[in-house]
Amino acid sequence: MRTRKGSALILVLLMTLAIAGLSIAAIFMSSSAGLLSAYYDREREFRLGAESALEMVRSRLNRDSSFAIPDTGMRQVVAGLQVANASGTPNARVRVNVYAAVTGDTSGGQLPIVTLIAAAYDAGGTRHVARMDLRRESFSRYALLTDSFPSSVTHGPATVTGRVHSNSDWRLSGSGNRYLDTVTTVGAVTGTGTLEIASVTGVPRIAYPKDSTFPRLDSLAVAANLSFAPVSGGTRGSRLAFVAYDVNGDGTVGAEEGFMRLFDAHNGSYGDTTRLRASPVPSSFFGIPYVAWSDPIVQNQCGAFYLRAGRWHFFPVSAHRRPLLKNVIQSTAVGSYPAIDAGTGSLGMDRMDDYDYPAAEAILGLPTARCFPAGSPYLMPAERMVNSAGVITGTAADTVPFGIIVPPGGWPASAPNGYGGSDTTFSVSAKSCTVLASNGRCAGGTFGEIGQWRAFPGTPIASAPDSVLQAVERPYLWPLSSTYNSASRGVVSATSGPIYVSGRIAGNVTLRVAGRVVLVDRITYVRDPNDPGTTACTDQFGLVAVGDILTVNGLTSRSRLIGYSFFFNVFDDNLGGEPRFTLHGNFMSLTGTVGVEAPSSVTFATSLPCPDGASSSAYNGGCLAVSGGMVMRTYSATHNGTGTGLRYHGTSDRCQTTTRRPPFFPLTNRYTHLRTLSLVPTEVNTPAKIRALLMRLKGKPL
Repeated sequence: MRTRKGSALILVLLMTLAIAGLSIAAIFMSSSAGLLSAYYDREREFRLGAESALEMVRSRLNRDSSFAIPDTGMRQVVAGLQVANASGTPNARVRVNVYAAVTGDTSGGQLPIVTLIAAAYDAGGTRHVARMDLRRESFSRYALLTDSFPSSVTHGPATVTGRVHSNSDWRLSGSGNRYLDTVTTVGAVTGTGTLEIASVTGVPRIAYPKDSTFPRLDSLAVAANLSFAPVSGGTRGSRLAFVAYDVNGDGTVGAEEGFMRLFDAHNGSYGDTTRLRASPVPSSFFGIPYVAWSDPIVQNQCGAFYLRAGRWHFFPVSAHRRPLLKNVIQSTAVGSYPAIDAGTGSLGMDRMDDYDYPAAEAILGLPTARCFPAGSPYLMPAERMVNSAGVITGTAADTVPFGIIVPPGGWPASAPNGYGGSDTTFSVSAKSCTVLASNGRCAGGTFGEIGQWRAFPGTPIASAPDSVLQAVERPYLWPLSSTYNSASRGVVSATSGPIYVSGRIAGNVTLRVAGRVVLVDRITYVRDPNDPGTTACTDQFGLVAVGDILTVNGLTSRSRLIGYSFFFNVFDDNLGGEPRFTLHGNFMSLTGTVGVEAPSSVTFATSLPCPDGASSSAYNGGCLAVSGGMVMRTYSATHNGTGTGLRYHGTSDRCQTTTRRPPFFPLTNRYTHLRTLSLVPTEVNTPAKIRALLMRLKGKPL
């Protein structure tokens, strides 16, 4: 028994040591847990500090219109920020620097991305780095946007398919309104209408406009020889016509085959802005306005199309008195439309070839009747002059309207090309005269200049199929795409106003005008902007003007009474070609409005229906059919009730819901959050490393 007494002591000692070890281990584990907890608390402070700083900068971007991120380089927007906790006490242990740059595609055709990088640090160095990507919104997103909405006007009745915003109130008319997308306002929405998506009032104001690229648009245009000064003084003015040609002969008009031409009106009796506008000064009978049938614009810029032997020809009213052209117009052959016989009826050549009211009534009463602005190739039979040998010399010897004298050697096999109405009838210089009723020649002393096309100051396109484009025309085409103008960024600039605009758009182009704009005829894309069979955004047009952008109050846009000096011998017609004035694109006025000239005027002519499904009322010019957007400083009505103006009928361009915009079209101060990422601190722990990362994220630099 005595030998066992020591074993109990050993067991007690072992148990004591085991308990002591467990206690020491517990102490160490508790200490490690405390250290880890403190470490994660510090890490959370750095992470939350960086993320809070990003949200602060994001909030400032959305509310402070004076706070901008440069298009080039990098900007440090926050330095040494101490982020406050929930009780408002700054965290002295954590400081944050935030850097910003425009990244992604910086070519001007996409919505830019602003990347923010926040680096949280302490005395030991950078501890956490977070990145936030924001997409900036463009004004091209909106179907209708106004900075100011006067209390004296209302919008509608109308159907609007796209986004609407007002920095004040939005005032609907009493009935006939339907909105298919969101309507947001800083103030209230008043009036009656069906809003498919509930309106949102009391939203933050969209700064109007605040865009860093607008002042630079002219510089971009200058580099590509696409900046010009419109002519001015006296009755002079310039007209810009967009055109599109299949210059590579592949059978289609591609996005790269968009051009413009510039027509300068002469300062004289024949060259004035009324001809550019196709808008005669009206006469009046007891307050009823009418246009005289003998007005030079009616006689020389209005006429009718004729389908002959499978080809369309256009002849102005005055051209119907020329013997050679009468042989083409008079036809009842199969396939001829309209068929014209030799009689004195409304479809008779013996009536149309006179210089009187019945002749003008018969011609302009045809379903194919149309008017065009001065300089249009369709007006060649009335504006191209030749000498007595049939040669175009561009001198004072050109006194005979084209077509009277047979050219030496006779007409070529393609004789119809000499009659007008196609893209092969370009004339550098447009001239006019009073055409004698007896022989269709110029009356003595009436010959004068209308204007001429301005040559492209850069390198013109080298070639094009003769069947598509005359060689004489190539120097007068201003290439808009980089394919034919390597320095082009898709920007055209008019350094003053007014400028008179119309045409057919191929590709992506923005026109900047330091003045007022008058839309003298339709502006349409080569491809329907909402045709699902075509690629979205292939064609895009932006127009940014300092002054108003207004649809002309002329023969191309409104119905008119045309007749004698007394009221009871008149006819009326729409000489714009269709009962709607079509505009494709995004139109923005920086100081004025986008709308209609003289919206309240009454012409007493038959009004045209605007079949948008909201009302059966008719308006003087029918529909103002806009596929795209109208953005303006001050809203103005497009009509003042039935029988006046044009009724707005807007359809969205599907490109408006994508990340695309017309080149360098102005941007709003709204940003959409795309994503937030954590970066490895050691890879971006200095301003130089952060700058290098931001520069790598850029696309094509400006």
